[in-house]
Amino acid sequence: MTQPDWIAAECGPTQLRLWQMAADDGVLDQASLPPVDAAGLAQAVASAWPDLPDATPVVVSGAGALPYPAVPCKPAGIAQATEQGRMRLLPGLAQEKPADTLEHEATRVAGFLAINPGFDGVICLPGAQSRWVHVSAGEIVSFRSFLTGRLHALLADASLVGFDSNAPWDEAPGLEAVDQAMGRPANFAGDLAAIAAEVRLRGLAAGPASARALGLLIGLELAAAKPYWLGQSVALVADGAEAQPYRAALEAQAVPVVVADGIRMAREGLRAAYRGGAA
Repeated sequence: MTQPDWIAAECGPTQLRLWQMAADDGVLDQASLPPVDAAGLAQAVASAWPDLPDATPVVVSGAGALPYPAVPCKPAGIAQATEQGRMRLLPGLAQEKPADTLEHEATRVAGFLAINPGFDGVICLPGAQSRWVHVSAGEIVSFRSFLTGRLHALLADASLVGFDSNAPWDEAPGLEAVDQAMGRPANFAGDLAAIAAEVRLRGLAAGPASARALGLLIGLELAAAKPYWLGQSVALVADGAEAQPYRAALEAQAVPVVVADGIRMAREGLRAAYRGGAA
């Protein structure tokens, strides 16, 4: 078996992704594990590949220790990593006002910039905590985070609204809800109550119920993030189906969007860091 030159690792909120990287940065093997903190990284890598040589460096995003570099700045490279045995922990980024942090997403931004070095605009990263990142001249200028995904998961509880948060995005009711929230944000709590009532009284199906709740949350997010996307080039960096609701909502506002695969951007950002720094 060919031994890897190095290991790329992304510590995300829902899983730890690992890639064995060859000297030419081709992927030799990959693994997905439950999420861990920095203290559990070495054991997690060893559990994935018990025969991996101990000296193989592991470059990690999403597990760096505070303090983080403050924006505006470039995404962190290997020179800014903290060494923990063979682990090289890349720091996230911090923002003073409004107070905010970028974790593993900073390295995904670096991956997008490595592939698109001339990009100047906004990168949106949907997820449990969505991020809007303003990029100019290869630097992250500012960013804003929203708990949209986490709130959607909480609202799925039957004691709140009640629906299957994993139901596929249903575009028509979802976009109608986006429009509702952007136009009448003061009605948000009442609109959620109406969804809950329709689930109980009319048997509203999981797909439309989930899409309507998510649409309301995205509508509020778009209204708050308008300074980021209005008149800007927008790139969505997302895992699989996570891009679809945001793409539909932005295109409904006549915002042109390009979509990039989040997992690939994570790997490209880790490669850029290992091979000499940020994009």
